[in-house]
Order: sequence, then C-alpha cells, then structure tokens
Amino acid sequence: MKFFKIYQNFFLRNIIINILVVGIILACVYDEFSIEVDWFYLFKKICLGYLPMYFGVLISNIFLIKMLFFEKKYKTFTVLFIIYWICFYFLMSWYFLYADLGRLKTLSVFSLVCNGTGIYFLHLWIVDKISQTSKDIINYESELSFLKQQLNPHFLLNAMNNLYGESLVAPERLPDRILNLSDMLRYQIEATKKDFVLLVEEVEFIKKYVEYYTFRNERLSISQNYEGHFEGIEISPLFFLPLVENAVKFSGETAAPYIILDVIVKGRNLSFSIKNNFLVDGSRLSSTGIGIENLKRRLEVYGLKHELKCNKEDDLFSIKLNIWDLPTAAL
Repeated sequence: MKFFKIYQNFFLRNIIINILVVGIILACVYDEFSIEVDWFYLFKKICLGYLPMYFGVLISNIFLIKMLFFEKKYKTFTVLFIIYWICFYFLMSWYFLYADLGRLKTLSVFSLVCNGTGIYFLHLWIVDKISQTSKDIINYESELSFLKQQLNPHFLLNAMNNLYGESLVAPERLPDRILNLSDMLRYQIEATKKDFVLLVEEVEFIKKYVEYYTFRNERLSISQNYEGHFEGIEISPLFFLPLVENAVKFSGETAAPYIILDVIVKGRNLSFSIKNNFLVDGSRLSSTGIGIENLKRRLEVYGLKHELKCNKEDDLFSIKLNIWDLPTAAL
C-alpha cells in the first residue's frame, strides 16, 4: 500500500524515477571513461542529455495524450503525435552534436531505447487504464448503491425504537413525530436514488433530523450554525447522517446532553464540524465505527478531496470534515 501511495504522489514518483534513470545512465557510461573520472563533468553531461528527453516526454503526456487522446480527439492526436516525435528526433540529433555529447555513445542508444520502448509501454498503459477505469466505474456504482442502502435500515430501526418509547411516555406527541419521520423517510427514499443531491436539501434533512430528536429528548441542547451560500452545491446523499446520528446517540446518555454543529461553505469548499459530550465510564452503548467507516469509504469512492479528523478529549468527542471542490448542479 505504501508503494501505491508514493506512486500516486506526482513529485515523489518523478524524483524517484529520475534518480533511477540517472543512476542507470551513470552505470552505462562509466566504462567509457578512464579511471580518473571527473564526476561533476560526467553528471553535467548526463543532465544535458537526459533532461531534454524527460521534458519532451512530459510535454507529450500533458499536451498530446491528456488534452487530445483522453478527450477522444483521436485524429488530431494521431497527426500531432507523429509530427511531434519526428520533430523531436531531429531536434535531439542536432542537440547531441551541439552539446558535444557524441562521446557518450551509450547515452544516444539509451535515448533511442527510451523513446521507442517508452511510447510502446505508454500505449499499453493507456489501453489498460481505460479498461480498468470502465471496470472501476461499474464496481463503484454497485458499491455506492450498497453503501447508501446500508443507511436506511439503520436509521429506520432507531426511529421505530424512538417512536415506541415516545408512545409510552407522551402519546399526544406521536402524530407530529410520525409526520416528521414521514418527511425524513420520503427524502431518504428519493435521495438514495441519486449520486448527488443539493447541499440545501441535505442541510434541511439534517435540521429535520435534529428537530425530531430535540422533541424526543427535551434535555438535549443542540447549537446549529450554518454559514455561506449553499445554493447550487451538490453532495452525496445522507452524507452527514452517520455523524449526527452518532452524536445524538452518545450524548443522549449524559445528564446534560449537548451537540455543537457547524456547517460553513466558501465557494465550493465545505467545512463540517460536530462536537458532542459522552459518558466516559458506564456507557451502555458500544461504538461499532460503521458510520464513520461508511463515510470514509464514500469519500474515497466519490474521489472527493477531503480531510477528516476525529478527536476525543475528556468527555468531548469532535469530528471535523473539510471537503474541497464539491460538484455543482448543472444549469
């Protein structure tokens, strides 16, 4: 797993690859010099020969493959790709003579091998990547459907238990609670059919959820703060429910339960923070961690840039979630 993490990092990956390539070139050209090797001179010559090739490949990847091939402009890509590499070949032939690199015969051969095999393996990588991406999309869609369906039974079971308890203690409140619950379940049914919902709708659902539990538990004190422009921003459905649900559940065991909820939107960036008190000792509840793990997996599957922090200090548990570059609704 560590290898893939490093490989996904653009800068680390390129540093490691360049060090390996320069090391291979040093090993290849070492025997072409006398015993008295001027290492600085040798390194300078290698850089003069290698760096232009590296940037040539980099430009091809960024401006030809990424901007043309991945955008399915195949005819334009094919013509420009052939022209680019023919021009690059003649440019490098002139450059090697100009930079006085003729002595490094191995470097010239290495350049030819790199260009030839590099283009071939690049082709294989692109084909494999496209095939793998198609498989991943199918797997992700199936997984997202399963993850979203996990939330409905969990919430419904808790709600039914709460309604049963309320029917015994305050039956006159039951009609309003059932109506509130009906609105929430209707939203869940409709929302889970979609990959994304409007952030405004998700916030309204959280408000109804909080309202439902404040009516059920009069001791529960919930401070809510919503800042920013929520219009037009989209998010995965029922995204915050596991976090709010856990906060309500664990704070409810304390003598004076309280929750502090903050949702701040700046542009397409969102900051969600929730804090709640809990019993340090004597709790009858056990945390399975399913809700948070579910959220982490959904963040990964949707490919959202995020930062999730959980902190437990004394009798206070806090979670802060930052998400950048959220999608926007199509106009």
